[in-house]
Amino acid sequence: MTTIELKKNIQRLSSSKKRLLIKKNNLKAHYELHKQILNFQNFKNSQIIASFISIKTEISMSILNRFLETSKKKICLPIIKDNLHYLIFREFNKKSILKKGKFGILEPDDKSKELLPDFILTPCLAFDKFGYRLGYGGGYYDRTFDKLKDLNHTFISVAVAYEDQKVNKVVHDQYDKKIDYILTEKVLYKTI
Repeated sequence: MTTIELKKNIQRLSSSKKRLLIKKNNLKAHYELHKQILNFQNFKNSQIIASFISIKTEISMSILNRFLETSKKKICLPIIKDNLHYLIFREFNKKSILKKGKFGILEPDDKSKELLPDFILTPCLAFDKFGYRLGYGGGYYDRTFDKLKDLNHTFISVAVAYEDQKVNKVVHDQYDKKIDYILTEKVLYKTI
């Protein structure tokens, strides 16, 4: 394990403990997310929104996902295919059948249509003002952003987190991609 990976793991552990405390003390935070996103011009201009289903101590996406379902946007969720090192996205709506995918995360089944999102909401363990986010360490979102850029596909990336997940500096290396925006229950940070 490299020094950077060791430092990332220490930061992940610290962030996980902090998020657990935040979640217990801040149950209303997920209600505030949709208020923040409503005023976000890039959201208004987007057609296909990639969201995610929260796991562990991530900020709850349930209210925001219900709001997205009622919007006039197409919604999709990330899928990890066994033979790929990047994410694909499948359509998500009220009729979607969800199944457990890799790492036990719920995802639309194989019958759902694949989409290319122009607005990508990403999970986040910690973030900094420079636009770096700490993920679970699989690198899927970073490789997905590279893949979409290789396809010349235009998109906006938005990490979703509790405001209290902000740290002075996220440990990162040359493979970690900056996020365009960070959406919290209190603030929308522009990092680009």
